[in-house]
Amino acid sequence: MTKQTVFSFSLVLIFLFHCTKTIAQTPDILKILDKPGEFTVFIRLLKSTGMSDQINGEVQKSTSGYTVFAPNDKAFSDLRSGTINSLTDLQKVQLIQFHILATGVTLSNFQTLSNPVPTQAGGIGKGEFPLNVTSSGKQVQLATGVVKATLGKTLYSDDNLIVYQVDKVLLPLDIFSGYEPTVSAPAESPPVATKVNESGAESLILNGMWLYIGMAVNIAAFSL
Repeated sequence: MTKQTVFSFSLVLIFLFHCTKTIAQTPDILKILDKPGEFTVFIRLLKSTGMSDQINGEVQKSTSGYTVFAPNDKAFSDLRSGTINSLTDLQKVQLIQFHILATGVTLSNFQTLSNPVPTQAGGIGKGEFPLNVTSSGKQVQLATGVVKATLGKTLYSDDNLIVYQVDKVLLPLDIFSGYEPTVSAPAESPPVATKVNESGAESLILNGMWLYIGMAVNIAAFSL
């Protein structure tokens, strides 16, 4: 085997290794969310809006990374009935984009963000879907002007993509300005049963008898 052949073969191996490594390190947002088994609604929205393909494509090209806030199924079930179905196709896309930051933010870096924080849905001006982030230690909260969500566990993290669970769907004020969160109705107090025991019944009977006797005595005295 000549030196040129060996050199060419080495280049092929390096190229194949590089391609295999790149493919292995390319995150897929749907696979990440599918693994825990509690993000079915969010996955369905990502698919129907085409945002899953867009996220995967942009993550591969990004040099600053992306951060995704993923509401679980319970977060969606806490919404008023018909909240998501009432949105237009454009508003559904904006809702998903509102859960994405065009930069990778680790837990320790949330406190360095300056409010308002721009999302993929827009900038920081009025009508541009900004977020407000507050951080205290490991506790991070995201305020939209409609709801305040708490950051949960990290579902995935690498240099290109970080995915966090959030306990509420991030509802942008510019779409949900008139939205009122559901309020659980207070449980009705059970009716108080009136119970008369035997001694109480006897007491009532005796008191009634004495009442009639007293009335009879008064009537007799009056007629005399």
